[in-house]
Amino acid sequence: MMGMGRFLLCCSLVALTGAAGCSKSGDAEAPQAVRAQAAPVAAADVKGLESKLKFKDDAGRERFSLKPKGDGAKLVDGEERELARYKWKGAALKVSGPDDVALGYVVGSAGGALTVRDGEQRQVLFTLARQGAGWRLNDLKGTLLYSVWPEDDGARIQDGAGADVARVKVREGKVSLRDAKGRTLLSTKSLLAAEAAACLAFEALEPPLRMALLFHLQAPPSPEPAQP
Repeated sequence: MMGMGRFLLCCSLVALTGAAGCSKSGDAEAPQAVRAQAAPVAAADVKGLESKLKFKDDAGRERFSLKPKGDGAKLVDGEERELARYKWKGAALKVSGPDDVALGYVVGSAGGALTVRDGEQRQVLFTLARQGAGWRLNDLKGTLLYSVWPEDDGARIQDGAGADVARVKVREGKVSLRDAKGRTLLSTKSLLAAEAAACLAFEALEPPLRMALLFHLQAPPSPEPAQP
């Protein structure tokens, strides 16, 4: 049963599940412009989470914010109600509800891939790994769910069949997530990498886990110093 914190978070991110459209391409390969140019993802020059990361909807209403803490971050809604907690456990990012019950973990690998695991860390549910200049998200069976392709001004997100589901636009200091028809779903004026913002379009994951991937990509843990 979904806890109250997770329910509130889903309500806060309803724009992601209710407004995204699809334009079928019938081609799971990279878009032609990307294949020809292989442009880098329009990532922020400086990564990290040094201040509050605030997201608004198309009407300018604040929907939720990711607030940095000494050991991770906290997700709150537009009225500052806590929705989820993120806490570093070594190289693993623990995802929990306001009651501190673990919802899952995001764990990085030496090769740069991220695995999303259940709350007991017994099973890998999803894997986000590099695919050329972009990323691909697979489920526990290895089925391709989403691809993220870099574009000159952001990134394009496609489903496993190659249909466009969303795009990230980085323009004039503003990062926006838009549906396949170009309608703005969410936006922020924080310095956010396009590849991190793309995670918000991964509707196959519950909202707390989407934000966990965004957080891990945007502000990865510092490598531990080598032992003498």
